[in-house]
Amino acid sequence: FERGLNPEGVGRQLRAILASGSRKERLRSVKAPTPVIHGTIDPLVHPEGGKDTAVSIPGAKLLMIEGMGHALPIPMWPEIIDAIDKHAHGAAAKAA
Repeated sequence: FERGLNPEGVGRQLRAILASGSRKERLRSVKAPTPVIHGTIDPLVHPEGGKDTAVSIPGAKLLMIEGMGHALPIPMWPEIIDAIDKHAHGAAAKAA
């Protein structure tokens, strides 16, 4: 698992984020069951941002992963995969 860092891409992404404005109103209209997975030490999107996202989406479930930043480190994959798996199975059961 390797990720490249493109300084120009980082700049473009930051400009896009700043130009797009708040998404809170749009998040409130989400109808799908939604897991929000966020790291407790994310240096790019403060943990409060993850919490705010979960609060803004009706019925969202928040999982804060202790010690995780903005990346998805391999040692944390089992916890992330388990959360996604449980979410997917729960959503499928409700749809049946």
